[in-house]
Amino acid sequence: MVPALHLKRTRSTPVPSSSSDDVSSPAPPRNWDKILTDGMIYLLAIGGFYVGYQTLYKLALAVDFPHDQAVVVASLVDLAILAYSRKAVQEVNDGRSAWGIRLIVAALSLATFALQIRAAWPNPTAVTLHALPPAVWVIGHEMMLRGKLRNAKSQRRTHEIAEGLRPAPLPRIRTTWWILAPKSTFLVWRLSKLWELPQETVIRLETERLQRAAKNIPRAWQGIALTTDTTPEDQSDQQKTDAFDVVLTKQSDPQQELSPQEKIDFLGALPSAPAKGRPQDQAIEYLTLVEETADRLDIKVTGVFVATLLGVDPTYISRLQKKRKLLKNTLTTSGTP
Repeated sequence: MVPALHLKRTRSTPVPSSSSDDVSSPAPPRNWDKILTDGMIYLLAIGGFYVGYQTLYKLALAVDFPHDQAVVVASLVDLAILAYSRKAVQEVNDGRSAWGIRLIVAALSLATFALQIRAAWPNPTAVTLHALPPAVWVIGHEMMLRGKLRNAKSQRRTHEIAEGLRPAPLPRIRTTWWILAPKSTFLVWRLSKLWELPQETVIRLETERLQRAAKNIPRAWQGIALTTDTTPEDQSDQQKTDAFDVVLTKQSDPQQELSPQEKIDFLGALPSAPAKGRPQDQAIEYLTLVEETADRLDIKVTGVFVATLLGVDPTYISRLQKKRKLLKNTLTTSGTP
């Protein structure tokens, strides 16, 4: 039986979707502030294009272009800026920086910027008024692209963390630790990066190592070591409680989420997990047992769920799966049954 399981849904847990195909999920709410801001940036572009068109049209006529060709030449520059800017937006929405396309947009805009300054020279008022439209367009366009790129990278990073392809971000070490205990804090920071574990876990493991070696424990660690002193059984129960909040679905119907009672029965059928996924051979056996139990109960488990049970980063589960596959291939090659 799983102790201390709280049968409540957290805000981060998605609402289970209906299994019927005729019921579509509601569309996400529109960000009207973002839509309004992007629309205003393109209004700036339209104004800049109009002013730039007039200047380019007059310059084309001044270099003996016929009227119809002058219209085409002046329009091509503005259309190229608009087309390349839209292509840059598409690339950025996919999470790519699109520096080449953005440089083309900036170069074309700056070219019209220079031509408008040349046409207005040397009157300072005229130069300022001709330079403002392309300048505000380039600045506004770059601001919009940078915001979209940050959002796209954030969504991709969140997806990769959920799939176990990227380690979850570690909590930031407080500044006061660096000021008051720089040496011990640097050791914790270094090991937390190498092991991809929170600093509290690193402190507890290092404290246990120092105690076994009969060495003094740094004062900066003593408070954390005292508040995180738990038995392996309590730690395993807490990891099961944390795993209860992970969304699980049926293998036969990936759209159907498990009910709270089904989660309790599944977690109750699992033994205690090895602490922090160590040793590795026990963690591999536990991973295999979880997958076999899930198959028997028609449950689709994820790397995030197993990582929560083991109290490790999801990327560690990928390493366990590769190690298990390597061991299996080795046994098959050697002919061991």
